[in-house]
Amino acid sequence: MTAMNKNFGGILAVGLACGCVGCGQLFAEDFERLRSAALARERPVVYNTDGCDMLYYPTNLPVSVAGFRSLRLDYVKGTTVGTVSYCPISSGFGHLTTLKAGDLLSGSVLSQPPTARNATLEFRDKLGTDSLQMAIDFCREQGKEVFVGLRVNDTHDANTVYGKYFFSPFKKAHPECLMGSESNKPPFCSWTAVDFAQSAVREHMKRFVKDLVENYDVDGIEYDFMRHSQLFKSVAWGGTASSEECALMTGLMRELREITETAGRKRGRPIIVVVRTPESVPYAKAIGMDLEAWLSAKTADIWVGGGYFQFEPWEKAVEFARRHGVKFYASIDETRIPGVAQRRKLPIIPGRETRPFYAARFAAAMAAGCDGVYLFNMEFKRLHDFMQMNVRDTGGDNKIYFATERGSGGYRGWHFLKDGRSFWNMAQIDPGEPASLKAGEKRAFSMTIGDDFAKAAAKGLAPRIKVMVLTGLKESSHVSVTLNGETMREATFKDGLFTFAPTPAQIRKGANDFVVMSDTATSLNDFAVSISYAQK
Repeated sequence: MTAMNKNFGGILAVGLACGCVGCGQLFAEDFERLRSAALARERPVVYNTDGCDMLYYPTNLPVSVAGFRSLRLDYVKGTTVGTVSYCPISSGFGHLTTLKAGDLLSGSVLSQPPTARNATLEFRDKLGTDSLQMAIDFCREQGKEVFVGLRVNDTHDANTVYGKYFFSPFKKAHPECLMGSESNKPPFCSWTAVDFAQSAVREHMKRFVKDLVENYDVDGIEYDFMRHSQLFKSVAWGGTASSEECALMTGLMRELREITETAGRKRGRPIIVVVRTPESVPYAKAIGMDLEAWLSAKTADIWVGGGYFQFEPWEKAVEFARRHGVKFYASIDETRIPGVAQRRKLPIIPGRETRPFYAARFAAAMAAGCDGVYLFNMEFKRLHDFMQMNVRDTGGDNKIYFATERGSGGYRGWHFLKDGRSFWNMAQIDPGEPASLKAGEKRAFSMTIGDDFAKAAAKGLAPRIKVMVLTGLKESSHVSVTLNGETMREATFKDGLFTFAPTPAQIRKGANDFVVMSDTATSLNDFAVSISYAQK
C-alpha cells in the first residue's frame, strides 16, 4: 500500500471511530473521489487469465516465483495490457488455488499430461504463497492494475475427465443446490451448476468473496457470468427467470457490493467491481440477470459484455452503459470456428485467429464507442505479439472483418435458455453451419467497420478492400452484393468464393449494410471484409 493510501486509511479509521456525521460525509466524498480516479485510469485492455499456470505446472520446472511467472504472466510485459484479471482456476464454485479464500483446489487433473501437475501445495509448503498473490506481486512490479476474476457458475466439473477434481466440497455437501444430477440432467445448462435460488449458494459466495477482498490486495474483482450463463434451476429446466428470482440476484449483487465497499473503506481505497454478462439486456434478464436493476443500484463500475456469443451490435450495449454511468468493455474471445469447420471438412475464408482479425475486432469495438476490450483465452506468444497494438488506434493496421466471429465453435445462446435463439440480432453466416440461400432470396445484415480512410490517407496510406462471399457453388453464377445501397461489381470467382473490390468511398466508419443475393440456390458459408494498407 502506498504512503497516501496508508495515511488515508488511518484517517478514515479514526473518522469512523469518532462517529462524526460531518466527518463521515467528508470521508464519503473523498472515497468517491478515489473511486473516480481509479475508474479514470487508462485501461484500454483487460486481460483475463484462467489459472492454468498453477493447475498445469510443468513437472520439470522448479517451484519458484520466476517459474510461475514464465508460464503466462511474463507475456504481458511490453504490451498494451493495462489490467490483469487473474482467475485462480476455472471451476467448482469457490474451489480455488488460493490459500486464504474458498475451498482449496489441490488435486491434479487426470487428463493432464504426465509432464504437468497442480503445484498449489508445493508453492504453499516451499514458498508460503499462492497463484493469486504471485499474480498481484507481478502486477505491482510491472505497474499493472490487478483484479481477481471469479467464474460465477463455471461447470468444467460436469466433464467426466475434470469432474473428479473440480467438483467442489460445497457441491459434494449440498447436492440439493445443483441444477440436476448425473443421472437426471437438465435440458439447458449443466447439471453441476449451482442454483442461486438456494440461500446456501448465495451465502457461500458471499463468504469466499469476503475472504478474497479481505486477504488479497486487489484493485478490483470480476464476476464472470459468461462462464457460464446459468443461475436458476427453473431456467435450466426450460423456463425463464421470474421477477422473484431476478430480485434474489439483484439482492446478492447489492450484498456483494457492500462486502467490497467495506473492505475498500478499511484499506483506504475502493475496490472496482466488474461484471461480465451477455451483452443483450433482455436475454440476460431471462436468465436472471436484471442489468437495469444491477446498474441502477450501482452494484458494478465496469460492464463487460459478450463472450461465447453476441446477440446485438456493440453500439446498443454502449448506449445502455452510458445511460447508467458505467464503462463498457467488449469481450473479445477466441473464435473456435476454424476448428469446427476443419472437423466437418467445410471450406472457410482464412484469417480468423490472426492479428488482422483481432485488429478488426478492436477497431469495430472502438468505433462502437466501447471504453476498451477484454481478452479471454488469449495467451502466450500470441498475447504478447498481438498486444503490441494500440487498440484505441489501429489505423493503418491490416484487418479482416467477419460477419460471424464466433458461433458454432462455442456455447450458443440457446444452450442456457430454451428460447435463446429468439434474441439473436446479428449476422448468422457461420462456416461451421452453412445457411441455405434460395434462388433470388436476399440475406441482409450489418457489419461495423472501424477503419477511418481519411486518417489513413493523411498518413500516406492507401487501402485495398476486398469483400469475400463464400458459397457452395461449384461453378460461377450471378451473386450480387449490395453495400450501403450500392451494388458492387463482381470481381473474381474461384472454388465457391466470390470476391468484390469496393472503393473506400463505399465503406463508412461504423455500421455498414450488406445484402447478398444469388440467382442460383446455394449455401452461404462465410462472409468477410479484408482491408490492407500500402504506402501511396
